[in-house]
Amino acid sequence: MVNVRPGVRARSATPIAMLVGVLVAALAGCAAPRPEPRAVERPAPSLTATQNVAPAFPVPSACERMVFLARQEWALFGSPELASPGEAPPTNGNGAAAGGRLSFADPAAPTHELHAPMLSRVLVYWYGVTRAPIVGASGELRPWSAAFRSWLARGAGLGGDEFPATVLHWDYIERFMRARPNDAFETRDAARAAPRVGDLVCQAREGTVELAQRGGFVPYGALRRGAYHCDLVVGTRPGELQTIGGNVSDVVALSRVPVDADGRLLPDTRRPWAAVVARRGPTPLSACASVPPPPSRAAAPAP
Repeated sequence: MVNVRPGVRARSATPIAMLVGVLVAALAGCAAPRPEPRAVERPAPSLTATQNVAPAFPVPSACERMVFLARQEWALFGSPELASPGEAPPTNGNGAAAGGRLSFADPAAPTHELHAPMLSRVLVYWYGVTRAPIVGASGELRPWSAAFRSWLARGAGLGGDEFPATVLHWDYIERFMRARPNDAFETRDAARAAPRVGDLVCQAREGTVELAQRGGFVPYGALRRGAYHCDLVVGTRPGELQTIGGNVSDVVALSRVPVDADGRLLPDTRRPWAAVVARRGPTPLSACASVPPPPSRAAAPAP
């Protein structure tokens, strides 16, 4: 019981009670777990044709990128050019064959696949498309021309469903013999096709040469698994194709291939033509401008 003196009014306890209540509420708030903030995901706006900005520079097609890459690698190897099959091999001045049929931009600086800088490029081609060992059972480099061709396709942005990653030319020759409607390439009869820039011209090699039956062409219906070699067409002019291939006399080399007035391959018993793997379909593959060919050079001995 609180005794209140007369004449003195008792103090109100309300402010103290309110302060105690605030403190209790604050302590209760500290003890209770705070809800975790939720991240709000905002989807990126979809681009439409009206929102896209046209590039201020030319964008090469996939075909053109393959050609540019092939010319780049050719230049890295010293721009070697293979003498045409009809030319006699160069001599060393005594009438004896000097061993090669290549001419280089700088005759004093020929290259070879086993030179350290060149071998590094060959390893890039090979291991860019396969994990199989490049060194054979006898310590030699395995043929790398198909790996070079597949690497060009990869470098141009073509995926494995568009061009096989392989070290065998037959794999993509056969693949495009059964071309699907949306495929970027198709295999055509070498005796009928007129190759264009970006196409592959393929010849029979050991084990398949007999299929040509001395006519300079392998009948399209006789194509079967075996050894082939294919080069990329990088330029055309009346009467001639310019092609670049890998593992041509152990380098990346340019060759000049004679054609008739309609642009078709001429029969050649020394390198019987087996097939043309022709580009087709919509852009970006179909657009492929021809690049002016380099001037011819006299053949010189290879290293």
